[in-house]
Amino acid sequence: MFHVSEPDWDGMDLNRTKPPGNPVILQTWHDLIFCHARVPVEILEALVPSSLTVEEFDGSGWLGFVPFRMSGIRSPRAPAVPWLSSFYETNVRTYVTHPDYGPGVWFFSLDASRYLACWYARQVFKLPYFHSILTGQVDGDSWVYSGHRKPRQLLPETGCDPAMLTDYLVSVMQTGPWHQAERETFEFWLVERYRLYSKGKGDQLFTSRVFHEPYTIATGSANKLEVNGLDSTFGNLDFQSVLLAKTLNVQCFSIEQVS
Repeated sequence: MFHVSEPDWDGMDLNRTKPPGNPVILQTWHDLIFCHARVPVEILEALVPSSLTVEEFDGSGWLGFVPFRMSGIRSPRAPAVPWLSSFYETNVRTYVTHPDYGPGVWFFSLDASRYLACWYARQVFKLPYFHSILTGQVDGDSWVYSGHRKPRQLLPETGCDPAMLTDYLVSVMQTGPWHQAERETFEFWLVERYRLYSKGKGDQLFTSRVFHEPYTIATGSANKLEVNGLDSTFGNLDFQSVLLAKTLNVQCFSIEQVS
């Protein structure tokens, strides 16, 4: 049974509302797998900007490993280009809060199978994207993703050190019914986050928002969960939580500088 370490539920609710203004990018996220492992909070705190606080749940910090597929990436005023706007992605993340902007996600790294997407996200959203060879297959209750980060990365520099992911293979089975996470539960705390933080040059910190309908999720069980390269940064990982999430349409809003 999880014990809540005083999460900011009101702050999470505020960030789930639609931001003012118009989105700058529209996209669709398909078939997400959320894998989570406990990591001592002091390890995570050493890797995020000092203006952010790593959030705890059940007495520890949590590292998320999230593979999925994206499609339909476009400006609200332009059609999607299929060969450019559909690809696989994987992110390595933890959960943080800021005294003025509230709870959100900090990405240690993000891998995508489309080079131009990596380049754009580094330039515009200051996110540490890496170009990788990624594959996925969803067949009924069976979900499988794999990836290998390319050794050479001809991409703009980012302001943070990456998670040293090298390759992975994730195979999971759906074990529970589809549902929406209830407020003040561990599932809600993990997935219902609509703000991200990123680092620019020096001490620059940025934030941006996304908006979408609440996740529809189900519990899962891992047949195989091999994630290589992260142990040098985070220690040996024991993924204790596996959740699956259905496809949803997402609006992305402009980045703004926090400090």
